[in-house]
Amino acid sequence: MAEILVVEDDTSLNRLICKALEMEGHTTNGVKSLKEAKKAFENSCYDLTILDLMLPDGNGLDILEEAVVKSEVIVISAHGDINTAVKAVQLGAFNFIPKPFELASLTTEVERALESKALKLENLSLKLPTKLVGESSAMRKLRDVINTVASKNVTVLIQGESGSGKEVVAKSIWKLSDRANEPFVAVNCGAIPEELFESELFGYEKGAFTGAMKSKAGKVELANGGILFLDEIGELPKAVQVKLLRVLETSEVERLGGTQPKKVNVRVLSATNRNLEEAVKRNEFREDLYYRINVVKIDVPPLRERKEDIPMLVEHFTKLFSKQLNVKAKPFSQEALSALKEYDFPGNVRELQNIVRSALVFSNESEIKVGDLPIQSDNPLKEYVKIPIGISLEEAEKLVIESTLKKFGDNKTKTAKVLGIGLSTLHMKLKQWGIKSEKKD
Repeated sequence: MAEILVVEDDTSLNRLICKALEMEGHTTNGVKSLKEAKKAFENSCYDLTILDLMLPDGNGLDILEEAVVKSEVIVISAHGDINTAVKAVQLGAFNFIPKPFELASLTTEVERALESKALKLENLSLKLPTKLVGESSAMRKLRDVINTVASKNVTVLIQGESGSGKEVVAKSIWKLSDRANEPFVAVNCGAIPEELFESELFGYEKGAFTGAMKSKAGKVELANGGILFLDEIGELPKAVQVKLLRVLETSEVERLGGTQPKKVNVRVLSATNRNLEEAVKRNEFREDLYYRINVVKIDVPPLRERKEDIPMLVEHFTKLFSKQLNVKAKPFSQEALSALKEYDFPGNVRELQNIVRSALVFSNESEIKVGDLPIQSDNPLKEYVKIPIGISLEEAEKLVIESTLKKFGDNKTKTAKVLGIGLSTLHMKLKQWGIKSEKKD
């Protein structure tokens, strides 16, 4: 069922609404102020928000724009009139219910709002790029946020580790927005030399500097009407941050050497693997720019936090890369999938892509085994061998070697390396114990 946030300062009514919704099978969180509501949005994701307008520390309309980005919203108020209702709906609320109201009417409206949300998610699944693969709770929440944010013309800051899929999220927002038929211009801020930042982003006029033989539009102008995606925005030099802030505030860009600013209609999406709040405290990133680009923040989960998605991702990449590489698509053995689930993936989804691609190229078997996986780790096994008390050291050694050899799909080179013994020593022991291996090293 649904996760519902109830923002209502009347303690009795708050409890009554929460109890009624919990009896319908939903999970609720009741808060009594704008401050508590903002904190709740920071800490959790909600399917629906029931929002009172008259709160002790302000008007609920002040948080409505943020709320509708993150969930469906039903507004309630005893002080509302038709103008307030219209404004709430215009800002994105699903509906407006004046107090007093019957709880049955509210629960009916809640179900309508949740059905509307479910329909949006169903449409989303048909439109989203196939690269956004996974059915973990983290990925479902991510797709939900993308669906909600896409239609709102707000700046978005996408945070996540390298390789976690930040650009995929940005392109998903673009594809679902009303700018889908306009340009998507990506800029890797970490790959541009500092002296070229201004000319790359804002363009230049002929004669603006030595070598400027003709005028050139910058990335901001090229994205006009569409999306400007600033990857690794934390690498922007301070001087360029000032100019970008002006673009966001005025919707105008001025080329180097130019005298007349040009109007632009650009939606900016940014991404970073840095903690920009800490960068602001260290005076490395402008605070005013941070708040401009961070109207909505999306956190992309690392792969190690959604390992249940690994089999689905492996299947997707296997189909994709087998076509690209013109090789036969092979299934991954259960042992190989288990090994991948045990791995921490410091390189995230990008690393998994490379592992699947490499395994498809170098595997000589009908299925991909553990030994075919180019996993780099101090402890790639993360499994244990049960050694019964009372057996001899030789029997324990044999048990460890047999288990390790099986783990690596009979790959004796990798087995010897993990065990810290020479390959010739491993061959000698296998021969001594009469253990035969189908795979030749």
